[in-house]
Formats: sequence, structure tokens, C-alpha cells
Amino acid sequence: MTLKRLFPTLGLAVTAVLATPSELVAHEAWLLTPAEIEALSRAPMPDLFTSSVALGLAAVLCSAGVLAALWLEDRYRSAEDRWAAPIKDIAAGVGPLLIRAGLAVMLALAPLGGLPRAGTQPWTQPVLFVPDMQIALVQGWAWLIPAQIALAFLLALGLATRLAALGVVVLAVLGSLAFGVKFLAYAPHFAAPAVILMVFGSGWCGLDRILPIVQMPVDPARYRHLCWSAAMALVGGTFVYLGIVYKLFQPTLLIAILEHGQFPTFGTPIEVIALVMTGVEIAAGLLLAMGRLVRPVALFLIGAFTFFAVMLGETPLLHANLYGTAAMLLLAGASAPNPLVHDERHNLQPTQAGG
Repeated sequence: MTLKRLFPTLGLAVTAVLATPSELVAHEAWLLTPAEIEALSRAPMPDLFTSSVALGLAAVLCSAGVLAALWLEDRYRSAEDRWAAPIKDIAAGVGPLLIRAGLAVMLALAPLGGLPRAGTQPWTQPVLFVPDMQIALVQGWAWLIPAQIALAFLLALGLATRLAALGVVVLAVLGSLAFGVKFLAYAPHFAAPAVILMVFGSGWCGLDRILPIVQMPVDPARYRHLCWSAAMALVGGTFVYLGIVYKLFQPTLLIAILEHGQFPTFGTPIEVIALVMTGVEIAAGLLLAMGRLVRPVALFLIGAFTFFAVMLGETPLLHANLYGTAAMLLLAGASAPNPLVHDERHNLQPTQAGG
């Protein structure tokens, strides 16, 4: 199963690399102005990123680290299952709640201009999901503004959650039509948590159980685990894509962000730090896409998002969708949690079968 997930993920990442114009940028565009990005795109790559020896050595060290981590996971898997059992039991309740909150915040702020990119005044430019997807730049897509607000309202309340989640997936697909291939850097990170909500519903503190506008039967275990694997592949595969396209092939952008944020180097060349970060992102993405070391990778992602938000002075809300997704992955681990069902008192409880 691991290899079956690995090769499609690598194939999609390589295909995306070959198909993506080199001047495009991902979330680096949130922290750099368009003028800075244009200048950096013309700047020569650091020698470290063009050296086959350095890149080969980095690949060997990264592979060795991944293999060591996989060995440790296999050795201590039973111990992890024991200590993580209590949090896995609440994963289907707390996880969807956190995912709903993260998506709702972003879907509410984005169309109101509350997530501005560098050089843009707050509350002036409505966007689709993320700061550099400005709706004003695409004709005929102004309806994305009220659509996002409506979905944010439903997700915040946990009302018609599965329908709202389907709406998020539709917007992720339509975003690629509106903004082109550059939207592929973002779409999967919104589609993945939406897929989770489509399977597990609102979780705790949702109105679905009060007003069951859209209800689905408890999903068969096979379908549930298939969607869980798909969500991990979407999240992890996108990190692989971002690491290759926007860090390995365009390191000047990452280096500029680190320099702007006065990232502590402790005497290490900034190019080395950028290369290490690139390797870590690609490795973490591959592991997650394969469904391996899910909890450690999820914890790492939460820590990395928080660390860089503090270091770079950006709002954590820019990654609210990924915070919620990583939190559910941390709770549930590699296998899908049992869904919630209504008992006789109309309280949501995890099922005991099909886990």
C-alpha cells in the first residue's frame, strides 16, 4: 500500500513541475510584493541549488532520515496505538469541529479582504481562499464573494455540513478554471479537509443533528478509509509539489522571506537552511501522502506553521485550513476514525465497528 501511494504522488508532483510556468509562486506571494517577486524570479539561483553534488548529498541524507523514521514507526507502532487510543476516540467529534472552524474563518475573511497579501491594504481586495487569488483580476467571477460567505456561515454553524463541504470542493475546482494552473498550489489543501467533512459530517457542536438538511447514512468502512487516504494524499502531495516547484526550483523566494523575517541562522549560510527546509517539506509531504508517520508529521506541521507565523509576523489565520486538518490527522493517525452516530438521547457518539 505504501508504494502504491508513493509512486502516484511522485508522478503527480513531477507532472505538476513540468507543467507549471517557472514564474509562478505559491504562498511566498503572500509575504512578498509583486515587484519583489518579479525581481527575484530573474535573480540567479544560489550555487548550492545548482550543484549536483550538493543536491545528491542532500537527497541521500534526507532518504536516510526518512528510512530511520519509518523504522522507528514500525518498531513503536503498538506503543503509539496504545497511548493514542483516547484521542483517536474523540477524533471524529473534535476533528471536524476544528476543520469547520478553520475553513469558516478563511472563507469569511477571504471575500471581505481580511487576508491581504504583502503590499495590499486590508479589507480592500476580495480573494478566493488565499491572499494572491484576487477576484478583481478575473472577470465574471464576482459571485465567488457571496458564495464563500454563505459556505463560511454553514460551516461555522455545522449546518448542512456535507453540502457546504461539497461546495468548498466545487470552489477549489472552479478556482483552477478562474485563475489557471497557479491555483493548483492551493486547491488540494482546501479540497482535502472538505472531503473529510463530507465523510464525517459536522462533528461536535454542529446543527446537523438538530436540522438534518443533508444527512447521509454511516459510511461503510472501506469508503471511509478510501476518502481518508485520499485526503492524506492531497495534503501530502501538495507539500511535495510546493517543495519542488517553489522551493527547490525557486529558492530565491524562500531565501528572501527568511531574510525579511530575520530568520536566526546561527552562522549557517542561509542557502543551506533553505535547502534543509526544502528537503524537510518534501519528505514530510511524501510520508503523509503514503500514510506513514501521520501523527508526527501533523504535529510538525502545526509547529512549523506557528513558528513561521511568529518569526515572519504573519497571521496564523493564513493557514487556518491546514491547522484544522493537521489537528484531525494528529488525533486520528493513519487510519480513519469511526464516524459519529446518534444514540437514543440524540448525542453524538463514536461507533464501535468498522474502525
